[in-house]
Amino acid sequence: MRRNLMEPFRLGPVSLKNRLVFAPITTQYADEQGRVTKQLKAHYEARARGGAGLIIVEATYVEPVGQVFVNQLGIHHDHLVSGLSELAGIIKKHGCVPAIQLHHGGRMAKSSLTGMQPVAPSAIAHPAGEMPRELSQEEIRDTIDAFVTAAARAREAGFVAAELHGAHGYLIDQFLSGAANRRTDAYGGSIDNRARFLDEILQRTVTVMGPGFPVWVRMNGREYGVEGGTTLDEALQIARVAERAGSGAIHVSAYGPSTPTNRTTAVFKPAVIADLAAAMKRTLSIPVMAVGRITPAAAEEMIAAGSADLIVMGKALLADASLPTKVASGRENRIVPCIVCMHCRDSLLVQDTVGIRCQVNPRLGRDEEAEAPETAKPRRVLVVGGGPAGIVAALNAAERGHLVTLWEKSTAFGGQLSQAAVAPHKDRIRAYAKYLENELIRTGVNVELEREASVESVIEEHPGVVILATGPRQTIPDVPGIDKVAAIPAGAVLDGSARVGKKVVIVGGELVGCEVAEYLAELGKSVVVTRRGPEMALKVGPSLRPFVLERLRQKGVRLLPGVTYVEARPGYLDVQASDGRRVTLEMDSLVFASGSVGESLLHDGLRGKIDEVYMAGDCVAPRSIGDAVREGYDLGSRI
Repeated sequence: MRRNLMEPFRLGPVSLKNRLVFAPITTQYADEQGRVTKQLKAHYEARARGGAGLIIVEATYVEPVGQVFVNQLGIHHDHLVSGLSELAGIIKKHGCVPAIQLHHGGRMAKSSLTGMQPVAPSAIAHPAGEMPRELSQEEIRDTIDAFVTAAARAREAGFVAAELHGAHGYLIDQFLSGAANRRTDAYGGSIDNRARFLDEILQRTVTVMGPGFPVWVRMNGREYGVEGGTTLDEALQIARVAERAGSGAIHVSAYGPSTPTNRTTAVFKPAVIADLAAAMKRTLSIPVMAVGRITPAAAEEMIAAGSADLIVMGKALLADASLPTKVASGRENRIVPCIVCMHCRDSLLVQDTVGIRCQVNPRLGRDEEAEAPETAKPRRVLVVGGGPAGIVAALNAAERGHLVTLWEKSTAFGGQLSQAAVAPHKDRIRAYAKYLENELIRTGVNVELEREASVESVIEEHPGVVILATGPRQTIPDVPGIDKVAAIPAGAVLDGSARVGKKVVIVGGELVGCEVAEYLAELGKSVVVTRRGPEMALKVGPSLRPFVLERLRQKGVRLLPGVTYVEARPGYLDVQASDGRRVTLEMDSLVFASGSVGESLLHDGLRGKIDEVYMAGDCVAPRSIGDAVREGYDLGSRI
């Protein structure tokens, strides 16, 4: 048990059972009018039941012109109070304190949602946004009123506290940042002037709400990679303004295109902006909330060192809602680790999805669905394949009381997880694979390694149910002459079963090809990545793709998209470049990472011979870890 993290804490007049806070992460689980839904209530109930001391409900827009996300939660009208009251009550039911984050998107809002031009302190567009309209001083006063009225609605709904979202490039932050605020009146120029908007919101809200309802601000400790953006010294000055205005705490975050919380590190590093919280703690007399990829171990150290008072976790509690309870009971080895894939963030940025998702938590967004009950009729279940789909299916079936055997043809668990974890910046996948292995031991699944399945061997086992999670079949790219150059599959490079020479050409420039390229470049190889498509790594999520491409360039990897393959021959690959030039690439080794396809041969052979045969994961079709985990979980629930 982490004693410091789990000890009670007083946040002004509010008593918290521990110092662990669930971060205000937008979910898109509200309805199109911003109302609370069953899905949203179930999501927060799972985190409250999981043992967090304080939940800060997600960014909740205070007036319609400030809406940023589809299905964003709203608090801009009285008719929303009843649903918010139900939400606050559900959180309280589990001994957890409910707070709510009050939000205005400013120039980050979208006219496609609001029907209005976005507003901002200055008519300066965000690089990825629309041109906003500059707020007049009268409109600024109206917006301040909207924040104060929203806080009153929050209290009426039963929330115990409110947080002002003054970070991450939204309206309050736009006033604070010299990069977004070019005003020449009382709300622009000096730091005190740029902080005036926040100052007035805080003073008015604190006065109206009184001492029994804490109000605090989430703000950037620094803007990274933003020319003219907020520095740490400026942030400390702003925090002192907030403290004088009555802020009950400071929640320290960060923002910018190169923010450490948004990018990975070569080897996982926890608490990536702990220095910002520590600086605030040295400067202020009010409590400081720290956030930013903080693990329980790092949290314990930060509290012990006096670097923070409260520890805010977001993605970690998306991956495992029961993390606080597991920490409190000394079961940290049972925590599902966040793999820092940024899929949760990307699921909010990609327009063809609505609702946040997690690669390693198949229940995120589905908490309103009842978990499958313990089976009344235990069956003999054979799972073939020890990757994520097979292991999760085996675990769920075993937890429900079935007698489960898992066959894996290799010498270790993990399937393609084992290969993925080798690539730089992917070592958190190894932690997830270890978690799955520990769970197999705990649940008593009968595991047989180096056991390859055939139709005959499966039938001889006499299973009642068979789940096939055998992975995909690698495809060889259509490159003339490739059969003459002993081309190597990318997986063989990552798992160490094949060696490459000094000069390597990779055919295929999606995620796997780029990861192999970075891995080989770090080994000192000269690497060229080729691709028929016009751009590299298009299937890498928008949060990480720029960093992946930047690292490849920094490491000297040559990227050639848009090529036509002419001929592979010993020592050379001839291609036609996108500009029509013929290019000859010298090579010692040719590696192909050009894709794979589903593999149903074993399933087809068992059809009609076993009563129930199912497929899960990449043997159905190659997709993401999250798809494999969800399919495995659902199959384990169905049988």
